[in-house]
Amino acid sequence: METQEKAEELAIQQPERRAQLRQAVDENATLLLVSQGSRVPCRIIELSLEGCRLRTRERFPASIPIRVEVTFTINGIAFRFSGVAEWTDGLNLVGVQLVDMPFRRRDELAEVLCEVEAENAARAEKKAAEKLAAEAQPPEKAAQEQVQRRAVRQTGIHAVVAQPVPSPQPKPASQPATSPQQAASQPPVKPAKRERRTQSRHEVDTSAVIFLINVASALHGRILDLSLGGCRIRADERFPVGIYTRVETEFRLEGLPFRLGGVIQAIHDRRLVGIRFLDMSGRKRAQLEQLIQEIEEMEANRKAARTGGSEEETGKVSAR
Repeated sequence: METQEKAEELAIQQPERRAQLRQAVDENATLLLVSQGSRVPCRIIELSLEGCRLRTRERFPASIPIRVEVTFTINGIAFRFSGVAEWTDGLNLVGVQLVDMPFRRRDELAEVLCEVEAENAARAEKKAAEKLAAEAQPPEKAAQEQVQRRAVRQTGIHAVVAQPVPSPQPKPASQPATSPQQAASQPPVKPAKRERRTQSRHEVDTSAVIFLINVASALHGRILDLSLGGCRIRADERFPVGIYTRVETEFRLEGLPFRLGGVIQAIHDRRLVGIRFLDMSGRKRAQLEQLIQEIEEMEANRKAARTGGSEEETGKVSAR
């Protein structure tokens, strides 16, 4: 136990070279040592867009630096990235820098990291609320609960809390039994695929301003697409900050002005960034929903007009 604590303390003392925010995770992972062709089972305990920290089950068997491949699953999404094992504490901790990451997979990892960040923040808030509630508890009740817990540990008997007896409920009407032939004829139900992006994106083209909250500066650009969850903007200049930066996005579309808070979720290149909207009030959300509905109607009208035009041209050719 002391060895593990010392190892983690050593890892924490490593020089900070990552610009991206790390997120605490705890999932099974596999580390492939490319030159040796051997696989090392481990757990991934920290993750960012630039790298990760792993804890191997046994002592790390190679010297560093060494080319590796990391395979893991976060929130139901499987990832496999190439990287370089840059440091180890000599025992079980390994630091890996991710390299040669495709843009599409980087965007997916950024989206998952946003989900992990929200989950970690929710757990921290819940733990803080429980701590405040415990501190606000009367001393007499806290002492009584402590005595009860001590008695449980000594006797091994857990107190059973009496539950109210539920009132009898009427039995539902019996359903006709399905014969084996009918069951075989029915098509199997396929599990629904996980939808990563619940809101559809719509192409737009309007000027926008990105306000960088921490550095009190603004960047001008144009919105390329928009959804209820966020947008993509191509800035006029090179984007100067990294992912997870808090921003506000200001734009006007169909005569409606918007200024929405959010966070940088993805950086596709030096100027193209993806923004995820956060902390949206009910009024702003209703306005954005109305705007997107109008955009959908205009897209449907344009599609119908193109289809009608094609049919009209086809009719003219047939008439000839």
